[in-house]
Amino acid sequence: MKREKFKDIEIEGRKFRINRFDALTGSYIASLLLMQILPMAIGKKLGFKNLGQEGSLMKKETFIDLQKDCLKVCQEITKVENTEMPMSVMLPDGRWGVEGLENEITIVLPLVIQTLVFNLKDFFQDGALEKLKKTTSDLSLSSASK
Repeated sequence: MKREKFKDIEIEGRKFRINRFDALTGSYIASLLLMQILPMAIGKKLGFKNLGQEGSLMKKETFIDLQKDCLKVCQEITKVENTEMPMSVMLPDGRWGVEGLENEITIVLPLVIQTLVFNLKDFFQDGALEKLKKTTSDLSLSSASK
């Protein structure tokens, strides 16, 4: 099955395109979610130990970086002389690419959430967590036998 490369959504009457994370960013964010956001009970059921304290908050800098990583793969689709033009929501250097969005929490937060869901839903489906669990247990067993 071929994965979608992007997804178009609408928030408050504005059209946005969500693109895929690169593999390194995606794996970092998936790990971050596993370690800090998912409740401990889920992690324990999956066989992961030491995932962090239940209910612990993410540091502000980490949360802001997470949001920026999400927004860097998003574009607002705007019309310029009858042609749809994608404009980067956040530029690679961390500056806003769409004027005024820095004050629109009712757009930015849903956009971040939608980006996480779009990019990570495959990871949390189709046995990907089980494969990760097996891989990490194989690594610990092989390192223990040396």
